[in-house]
Amino acid sequence: MDVPKTATVIVNGAGPVGLTMACELARHGVEFRIFDKNPEPSPQSRALAIFPRTLEVFSTIGMLDQVLAEGRRLHAVSIYNQTRRLARMDFESIDSAYHFAISLPQSRTEHILQARLEALGVRVERQMELVGLEQDGSGVRARYRRPDGTEETIEAGWLLGCDGAHSAVRHLLGMAFQGAQYDEEFLLADVKVETDLASDEAHLFVANDGLFAYFPFAGGRARLIADQRPGAKHSDEEPTLEEIGQIAARRCFHPMAVSDAVWKAWFRISHRMVQRYSTGRVYLAGDAAHIHSPAGGQGMNTGIQDAFNLAWKLALVVRGIATPRLLESYEAERMPVARSVVNLTDRMTRAATAQHPAVQHLRDWLVPLLTGIPFVKEAMAERFAEVSIDYRGSRWVENHGLGPVHAGDRAPDAVLFDRHAREERRIFDLLKTPGFVLLVFDGYEAAHAGDGILRDLPGKVYRITRPGREIAPGTLEDRDCRAGTAYGAGEEGLLILIRPDGYIAYRGENAPALSACLDRLKGAA
Repeated sequence: MDVPKTATVIVNGAGPVGLTMACELARHGVEFRIFDKNPEPSPQSRALAIFPRTLEVFSTIGMLDQVLAEGRRLHAVSIYNQTRRLARMDFESIDSAYHFAISLPQSRTEHILQARLEALGVRVERQMELVGLEQDGSGVRARYRRPDGTEETIEAGWLLGCDGAHSAVRHLLGMAFQGAQYDEEFLLADVKVETDLASDEAHLFVANDGLFAYFPFAGGRARLIADQRPGAKHSDEEPTLEEIGQIAARRCFHPMAVSDAVWKAWFRISHRMVQRYSTGRVYLAGDAAHIHSPAGGQGMNTGIQDAFNLAWKLALVVRGIATPRLLESYEAERMPVARSVVNLTDRMTRAATAQHPAVQHLRDWLVPLLTGIPFVKEAMAERFAEVSIDYRGSRWVENHGLGPVHAGDRAPDAVLFDRHAREERRIFDLLKTPGFVLLVFDGYEAAHAGDGILRDLPGKVYRITRPGREIAPGTLEDRDCRAGTAYGAGEEGLLILIRPDGYIAYRGENAPALSACLDRLKGAA
């Protein structure tokens, strides 16, 4: 007889999204088990781009140093047609400590995440395939099968489906995955490359006969991607180095020699989304909920930030600190982001693979025109960096008054000075300890109440003062006034409540309104 075992939370899938979810649950003190049907992590590189916002997430999790050490820093993306560069988009203007993307094979990202999870005391349970799923108002029953055919049923409060585009969780729930497959077939190759193209940039060629992309890795290796026109004939076998070299010669006007392929394949891509991110006590994240063209490299980043958004909320609910209604904000906040990414990458793919000469001519005229406008170029860089994502429409954020930032925005970073410890502290460093951060700018006696002002929520209060004022122990000095400027703090003071995922939950100058906001979060209002 199968006697059910128990877990507070089940994470199904140990790719980048599932591992991020697991790291965050572990950091927030939630008991869980994480399963994956594969015997070992995938050796394939798959996704490769890690953008600035995800680098910030990895810094919070505590694994950024190894990502930076292993990855190739890409400071810009250059776009070319058949004969010239049309545009160059860099990350210099974005509001982040990281003015670059990291190019790193997904297999290495997973390795680093798994090492971080193990350092937090949790191991992935492998060769466990989800084959059955039931739920009611109090929890879920998940049935797992081992390679020898034996099965184990696990009862849990919640199940998180982080198991990719072919999600078993989504299939067992019977959730539709609406969208379509692109007509084009794509070539992918991870090879050694010799070329005079800059190795600290990504390069995208939109030639007359198709797309060609070059993404450098560390160590002289690179990812090459090219499309094959609908109906074009090619071997059913994997592409040869000769074929890859011929495509590079036709579409890239810079000399390029390719060799030593470790992975090469033809593949098809789709754009699809679920209509709901959850059913009962089961939630989907990453490719289980949305897939799209790899144009722009947004897929893995979007999924990782799904996990970063959900984990802290579930932790508060599991611990009985927040109302279960808080979990409704996961879909409300993340689904519009995913829909925007799907639509953007679809437009990019169709523009890059356009076949009609008139459309190609219009594209080659518009790209340099638009990217030549500074604010358009900056907005594009912020969107790709994912630092401009906001949750202003969420009912779980509250804004009072006008200022450079709004509740629901990603909290700006700034350097503060701890005069008593004689050290600098970045606002983002304050977020590395799980919980909320309340910034109390000059003008509020509430800071003297200490952590109690958070009303039992996990977190810490920091008082911030201007230069030249008396500094009490624990107060941080805004020496260059950049923090006050970034948040819009005036002489009357300001209260900023930052969520565990780095977004502003409350911005205002009214302590009673902050208290009401906290009561609502806890379900007391």
